[in-house]
Amino acid sequence: MNDGIVRAGESFGIGNEFTGVQVRKVWTRQGERLELYVPKHGYRILLDAMQLEIVAAQDPEKFSELFARKLGSEDA
Repeated sequence: MNDGIVRAGESFGIGNEFTGVQVRKVWTRQGERLELYVPKHGYRILLDAMQLEIVAAQDPEKFSELFARKLGSEDA
């Protein structure tokens, strides 16, 4: 699946002992996006500038809450 990607930049990785993510800038017919890809699970998302702004505006605690939900914590 290429989601209309017409050009892609070089990817780089970020990882730790638990997971790794590949990141690259891509160009689609609808504009520039940041692609995040998790090879271990096959997860992939394209985010535009407005979506990234929303992510950047979140408190770190919000991500902890999302992690707990994804991992099935009963406290979430």
